[in-house]
Amino acid sequence: MSQPAAIRSAGPVSFLILALGILGAACDAPIQSTAMPRDSIIARLANLRAIHTPEGVEVLEPIEVNGSTQWLSIRGLNRANPILLVLHGGPGSPVMGMAWAYQKPWEDFFTVVNWDRRGVGKSFAAADSARLAPTLTLQQHVDDALVVVEHLLSRFGQEKLVVLGYSYGSSIGPRLVEEHPNRFHAYVGLGQSGGPGSEAQLFSTLMERVREANDTTAIRELEALQPYPPPPGPGAVAKLLAARRWAREYDGGWYGKPTFDLYFALPEWGPEYTEDDVANLQPAMAWAERHLIDGAPEPRRRGMVERYEVPVVMLHGRFDLHTPYESALDYFNRIDAPHKRFVTFERSSHMIMFEEPGRMLMTLVNEVLPLAGGPWESAGS
Repeated sequence: MSQPAAIRSAGPVSFLILALGILGAACDAPIQSTAMPRDSIIARLANLRAIHTPEGVEVLEPIEVNGSTQWLSIRGLNRANPILLVLHGGPGSPVMGMAWAYQKPWEDFFTVVNWDRRGVGKSFAAADSARLAPTLTLQQHVDDALVVVEHLLSRFGQEKLVVLGYSYGSSIGPRLVEEHPNRFHAYVGLGQSGGPGSEAQLFSTLMERVREANDTTAIRELEALQPYPPPPGPGAVAKLLAARRWAREYDGGWYGKPTFDLYFALPEWGPEYTEDDVANLQPAMAWAERHLIDGAPEPRRRGMVERYEVPVVMLHGRFDLHTPYESALDYFNRIDAPHKRFVTFERSSHMIMFEEPGRMLMTLVNEVLPLAGGPWESAGS
């Protein structure tokens, strides 16, 4: 590659002097901090994500749900598009604060609703934790979800919506659809729970991986968790989380990332959350886990839902151990539905929306959207 004439005519010493002069000028310049305050970051992200269409919707609102204040984020380019209600995982790990990192393309086709359930996420600040703690049951979450569904259908003048259950949310979604099938176009399971055998499958697969790697530390710590899975009650959460920490080390959480540190850092830039909301995330998550899992077990009303009256689409990462792939596929094969489809994401674990975002969008558009009769186009398009 040719050099500028001024540099070609300079000898090595002259070039060195020129280079040092440039560096010296840089060193003499005042040092300015490049750190950008959180308010500036989220303002730019909010501007980037702003819904610009007159027929669109961009709402962040609290609603009253069975005696507690709970928050919704509602976003989409066309209010007439099908509603997609996301039931987050955890049980206390909402996705509202990190949806900025993956959700925008979904909003072309759906009105996407993220809901922070009772006492967690953005709903934590107004929560009376002592009063709500005894209400943290799976059935209560199902009952709360129905209130949210009715609110959304009334608000947008629609008769049905699509519900997407992610991780723990995939325990809520099937019961919700079973009890109120006339409210739903379809059920989507993302990182679908496979039911009671899932934890045993997690442990068995994980032990295979750590033994193959001859990871003596992992083997020792996992064997100390036995008997596994733990029964519901005090100490259960600690064992479940310990197993999942090792699952992430062995690509069972976010393939190629040994921790969820990035995932849990994303709400720091979430425009929907205040700094206090971000600070409350971890305490609220621990509170929900302690009361829903370590608390007195909810009486078993029935087993897994195996007969659906609506179409079912399940999306699952091949390497997922948080909700093991084999258990999810086994559950899918047992269910009866008017239409069912299982989509394997070959390069993903439990974070499909980050790991294969393009393919997830295509799956939502090609597999789910037609079940809801969409998309509708705005007038004049």
